[in-house]
Amino acid sequence: MKSFATVLLGLIGLTSKALVEKGRNCVDMLTGNAAFTLPAGFLASITTACNVLEQANEEVLFFGGKVNYEAKRVAEGVLSDLIRELAGYVQAQSGGDATLILSAGFNYRKKAGPVEKLAQVANLRSEATKFQGTADLRWNVVRSAQNYLVMRNAVNPDQEDAWELVGYTSRASLVVTSLDSAKYYWFRVQAIGRKGLLSPMSEVIKVLAA
Repeated sequence: MKSFATVLLGLIGLTSKALVEKGRNCVDMLTGNAAFTLPAGFLASITTACNVLEQANEEVLFFGGKVNYEAKRVAEGVLSDLIRELAGYVQAQSGGDATLILSAGFNYRKKAGPVEKLAQVANLRSEATKFQGTADLRWNVVRSAQNYLVMRNAVNPDQEDAWELVGYTSRASLVVTSLDSAKYYWFRVQAIGRKGLLSPMSEVIKVLAA
């Protein structure tokens, strides 16, 4: 039976220092890694977040104080969110290949091959939002789904190579940011199950960014 590996984040219980080390290791492993295509500047953003958290750690160590502790907390959240987003890219582009996941600096869980089916993501829709350059996407929860991959196309929905991953979430909603205001985009969503199962892709919707 074919196995399917899923990315293991491994963020729970990490100290700030260990979180920085994890971020830097992922950057090192993915720099020049031909198996993955990431958005321009994404790895640089992780490096910057590592630098910021490292500096925040030092300021807490030497000076203490509520302001420095809060800055450290915020820096931890920023870096953790970037690593989660990176895990989504790795999961989507690895195809469940454990070797590729390891090559990106992540550990993995190996799941058994398909034993059931996931339903197609249904009722994908866009809600009104007042924040410029965003799209607030919602969809119906898929039974047995653990996470969802959100794909965006800014060119033509029929052009398959123009689709790109913009979100990896455990919720049946996502606010997509960094869009061009008043521009149309197409979106689609795919569910991932507990055993590495992938649902059929949702219907495509066309959204005008706020």
